[in-house]
Amino acid sequence: MIRIKPILPCPSIKEQVSFYESLGFKTIQIYTRPHPYAVVSYGSLELHFYVTKRILPNENPQMCYIEVDDVNRVYEDFTTELKRRTGKIPRSGIPRISKLKQLVEDRRFTMTDAGGNTLYIGTPHAADLSDPAFYRTLQSVEYAKNFEILYDLIYSKEDSHSAFNMWQRFFSAGDFNSITVGDLDLAKILLAALDIHLQRDNVVNQGINDRLKQLMNCYNSEDPDWNKIMRQYNNIISSE
Repeated sequence: MIRIKPILPCPSIKEQVSFYESLGFKTIQIYTRPHPYAVVSYGSLELHFYVTKRILPNENPQMCYIEVDDVNRVYEDFTTELKRRTGKIPRSGIPRISKLKQLVEDRRFTMTDAGGNTLYIGTPHAADLSDPAFYRTLQSVEYAKNFEILYDLIYSKEDSHSAFNMWQRFFSAGDFNSITVGDLDLAKILLAALDIHLQRDNVVNQGINDRLKQLMNCYNSEDPDWNKIMRQYNNIISSE
């Protein structure tokens, strides 16, 4: 087996093709009659679409994982072109594109297209992560398990509402002094909390942001672990 070409549904060929072209895909074929059908490509990736009225975009269960060599480059290509053409990067609704996420198994982002198809695009054990589990693990025995659940809720399940509730319940939200962990663990917890607030409320939580800055200012960016913290912080708050 050399290549797989997903064939996915959509309610409108015109809207579907327009969305993918806004990401930088090229339209290879498009038919409007008798059966609407289209083929788009990005490098060696080829996606096929057909029209059906049986699936609504917000109820579409179709999913596909696409492994790429450099997810950072693909993400940059998609978001740069999308912002150039539409003036924004949609984080909610349909279509939408998530931020880059660092998971145990890969570095990825999630994209839901105009037809409601969800594509997971990632690079296994991305080259810039010597320890892909770094952001998900704590040294603190007391908080480690709950933090793994919190991390997976926000990044794997993309459930910011449940993650926010867990943050409020188990991590003394707003009372950072009561979280009895080392500074590196605290920084990881606050990074996740900062992202939870951004995804849930579309605003930077000033208290969390200020505490993170205080922590980072205490440590040298040449330290490998704190360099990762600072890079993740910049990824989260970067304006797109």
